Amino acid sequence: MQKKTLLNALCLAAPLLFPTLAFAAASAPVATQPRQSMAAGEHAEHGEPVGAGGAEVKDKTSGGRGKFMAWTAFPILKIKMGSEGRERRVVTVIPQGIAANSIDAYSNDIKDAKGHRQLPLDMAGAKLDKPEAGGFHWLVAREELDGEVRVASTVHFFSNPGKNPTAMFMQQKHELEIIPQPYPREHSRYRADEDWKFLVRFNGKPFASQWVRLETQNGTRTNFVSDAQGVITVHLPGDFKAEAEQKNADSHSHGRRGADFVLATKYIDGGKTYLTAFNGSYGPDAFDQRSLAMGLGFTLLGMIGAAPLLRQRKATKKPTDAGQTADASAVPETSKNKEA
Repeated sequence: MQKKTLLNALCLAAPLLFPTLAFAAASAPVATQPRQSMAAGEHAEHGEPVGAGGAEVKDKTSGGRGKFMAWTAFPILKIKMGSEGRERRVVTVIPQGIAANSIDAYSNDIKDAKGHRQLPLDMAGAKLDKPEAGGFHWLVAREELDGEVRVASTVHFFSNPGKNPTAMFMQQKHELEIIPQPYPREHSRYRADEDWKFLVRFNGKPFASQWVRLETQNGTRTNFVSDAQGVITVHLPGDFKAEAEQKNADSHSHGRRGADFVLATKYIDGGKTYLTAFNGSYGPDAFDQRSLAMGLGFTLLGMIGAAPLLRQRKATKKPTDAGQTADASAVPETSKNKEA
């Protein structure tokens, strides 16, 4: 009888559980699928970036700034957080896949005399000093050799909000650029199963029909093509492993799951090849951990709500129910009064 009642309680909780899961699935945006084929003539001018495929190769261009197995062949900038004391955190920018002599840093205050500064590189990387204004910083490394220009860019945010970074993002820094439209604001981040827009620009003008390659640290490889306004809509993939596998694979996650991604594109103009890449990090879908927890929570609420029904059923149970023989203690009080 108790098993039957427990089953009924679970049935009561089911209408609450499944709409929650359905809402989580319905709220995940649908990916914008790019064209997967293009005529050979289009490839010649707006070709798919070289190095696509994401083979794991050992980085030989970081000058000994860290031994690692790269997850992409495109140039990227890694941010390493350190500490020199309780009140000072050191931010180190480490280029990977690109041989640069310095790192250019642009603050969100473009009118500041120190808004654009060059950070010298050493064996450990380039130290990014925190300005008084704080806020967003655009970091970029450039390598130019034998008619090829390679650029790696990323964004770092300091705790103080600072000024609106839109003007800084739109400021032209190199010939071929990939610019977030917009970038996640403070206390936010890129997440899986979300759509984000990026502007592809050449010499300061929107670049239409340009191939852009997406590669993620978790193994996703896909392509996008910019529209007439030079904009691509990137659907970040939900390619995270199970929680247990993620912890085993990455012992430095410190409880916050995340992975890196890079967007890259290449263009040939005037006998010179331009390759630019923008990298960042993204987290799991916002509903990745909540859906199961919410479902279990509603199930538990349903069981708690069914508890009074259990007690009421026991109190009103007939003596002969389920073939049991009535005893004197089961006689209702009114019957005892009549006998008296």
